[in-house]
Amino acid sequence: MSEPLPQIKNYYESYWSTGHDTFSGSKQGYAANFRRWMAAELRDLPPDAPVIEVGCGDGSFTLDLARYSSCVTGIDISAGQIEENIRRFPGIGFRQHDVSERFPFADGEFEAVWCSEVLEHLFDPAFALREMHRILRPGGRLLVTVPYHGGLKNVLIALFKWDEHFAAHNPHIRFYTKRTLSRIVRAAGFESLRLRTCGMGVPLRDLLVPTNILLRAAKGSRTEAP
Repeated sequence: MSEPLPQIKNYYESYWSTGHDTFSGSKQGYAANFRRWMAAELRDLPPDAPVIEVGCGDGSFTLDLARYSSCVTGIDISAGQIEENIRRFPGIGFRQHDVSERFPFADGEFEAVWCSEVLEHLFDPAFALREMHRILRPGGRLLVTVPYHGGLKNVLIALFKWDEHFAAHNPHIRFYTKRTLSRIVRAAGFESLRLRTCGMGVPLRDLLVPTNILLRAAKGSRTEAP
């Protein structure tokens, strides 16, 4: 039986109200790498193209998205964090929404979706990805990041950090390799996948043990019937 929805919402209200210094994307070692990747992937975006961040948290990357578009929306399950984001970033549209439910947007409403470090928190990431596909325009782009679980990293976790990594307080409930992430994204209807990895800004360690997968995909262009 799935966890009652109010309990999940309460968890993430506490998650952001008490753990901001720990969970804020801007405080993570990967932040600079994510921003460089964002710049490379969105530099050709029309300046008024509608963009949405799915699972915006404290807006760490939503403000960066606003550098590439004047029409940015951020959604997150935490009503308290959304209220704070509205106060801090008045030029951006924020909306409380649980991404385990149908997104409150029309089909094809957005040109780009940014979803960073979210899918690992979801009971049903396949549903969320299908919704991202639905709200994207034909030809629109999806940008996703998740923690990386490759062979060497998994061995090191098993040897040195098993208890910490799978502790009951860890909010991550899904774990992805390049293959499993690609599979679930393709199953949601996306195509033209491109994947790379990055680390935490520690050059030698990042080369040997990357920490995150960066995936770009596209929604196929609609073909009109003759």
